[in-house]
Amino acid sequence: MIALHPDKTQHLAAPPLDPWRLWRPVLRRMVHNLGSDQITLAAAGCAFYATLSLFPAISTLISIYGLVLAPDTMEPQLDLLRHLLPPAAFALISDRIQTLAAEPHSSLTLNLIISTTIALWSASAATRSIISAVNIAYGATETRGFIRFQVVALGMTLCAICGAVLTLAVMVALPVLINFIPARLGLAPPPWSVELLVQTGGPLLLLLFVLVACTLLYRLGPSRPAAPWRCILPGSCAATLVWIITSVGVSYYIGSIATYNATYGPLGAVAATMMWFFVTAYVVMLGAELNAGLEAEIEQAAAVKTP
Repeated sequence: MIALHPDKTQHLAAPPLDPWRLWRPVLRRMVHNLGSDQITLAAAGCAFYATLSLFPAISTLISIYGLVLAPDTMEPQLDLLRHLLPPAAFALISDRIQTLAAEPHSSLTLNLIISTTIALWSASAATRSIISAVNIAYGATETRGFIRFQVVALGMTLCAICGAVLTLAVMVALPVLINFIPARLGLAPPPWSVELLVQTGGPLLLLLFVLVACTLLYRLGPSRPAAPWRCILPGSCAATLVWIITSVGVSYYIGSIATYNATYGPLGAVAATMMWFFVTAYVVMLGAELNAGLEAEIEQAAAVKTP
């Protein structure tokens, strides 16, 4: 566990002579902390709360998305998650999205505001758990009051859902914009295929969304002074790349090797979803441990150079 004193964070602003020389001790420190900190237990708690918050989050997502676009246009865009989620988990989420999207669309009424607020509060339980887990990775003690902590968690949850809505909306509008803008300006059609651009743009937008979410989590989540961006982006980039790789691996393992449906029966989809959330939380904490180790090494290097 790495604990940085708030007064010492000013040393992080002093650039080391050669940042790349820090990576070997940083990785060594990260591996040590992954074994000594209660990372596995914290990731399991995050997976539990994320599973409970899944359907309220989907309900909130569809409610906010429905204020801008038709809810039934959201499901085809989520198809890019098919290879990242375990098949049983994807089927569970897809069925729920179909059910909610088939319901009559409501306008922005008081009942919709109340129901969305309650669903958002329920969905923020997963955010509160991941913030507590990131505090463990950074060795930070939660000093924010109850109200402030809840507001931070609720705000981060709302930002994540609005970011997902914006990402899906861009994916829906991308083919229209590609065809509309050149024709409106009297230009020739683009030389590339619209389908090819949409197929490559979807995964890139997903990567960007995950990268921004991890960056904001590492920046605003821990109960400590904000670290400089150069001590946040490495962990965010690493967590994003590792998350993509491990998600594909977990999806293949559960879909082709493990027999969750035979072992757990009707609960197989829930168990697969919780396993995917566990791996996701563990990867997020791995990125936090990487950033914490980098901060500690930069602080130590700055302290050695300071007379």
